[in-house]
Amino acid sequence: MGQVQNMQTLFERLGDLKSFFVYGQKLIPTLQKIVDFMQATIPLLETVNQSIQESTNKLPKAAVQIDSVTNATEVAVTEILDVVDEATSDCVTIISKLESLRTRLDYQKKSIQRLTEKYPDDPDVKELVANGLNPEVILEDYTSVTALAGKIQAGLMNITISLQVQDITSQQLASANHMMNSIQQKLSSLLYDIDVKDLKETADDAKISVSSDLAFNPEARYDKNHETQAFADLLVAENKTQTSQKEIDELFLKK
Repeated sequence: MGQVQNMQTLFERLGDLKSFFVYGQKLIPTLQKIVDFMQATIPLLETVNQSIQESTNKLPKAAVQIDSVTNATEVAVTEILDVVDEATSDCVTIISKLESLRTRLDYQKKSIQRLTEKYPDDPDVKELVANGLNPEVILEDYTSVTALAGKIQAGLMNITISLQVQDITSQQLASANHMMNSIQQKLSSLLYDIDVKDLKETADDAKISVSSDLAFNPEARYDKNHETQAFADLLVAENKTQTSQKEIDELFLKK
């Protein structure tokens, strides 16, 4: 009886083994497809690897070029602003002189009135008033010159405000550099996962060496609001020193 039971158990185990082999025969085509897919994917992975290496090598050069353009633009704009500041200072001096001239013109007008009242029939007095001492003509010229000086001053202010485009551009380029640096690090990390040997060969050439302490606002936008420029002028006038980063942030956050 025990022998029959053992034989029955053996047949059951053989049946299970047969089922396993039948399942294995069904699974083999699927495994073969997976292997074929992986073999077909290898060239694509090699292409991706090469593309990542090329992109990683190009990013540092692009970042340095952007940084170089930013510095050159900053120098040019600084020189322009120096000229504009000097012209603005001269314009303020001219307006101040004109105000002083207005006071003297009022005094001259009263003197001419007294002179014409005292010598109403004197031909020499009449000729002087007609040819060069007419207070109305002088006042008209004064008004025109004052208006022109004010227009020039306003134009210089608009130039100063418009040149903030350079600062906006510099900050956005700095933001782009920061993003490119992050991308380069991610690509290098991916290269490390794909092929450590290739990464070591290109690691030294794939570093972005630009200023890391440059503060920037990626949301910086051009603003023609004169209040912003006036606030900046006030900061400079109060400190007479290099503006701190906190003050710069306050400038861009003030709306």
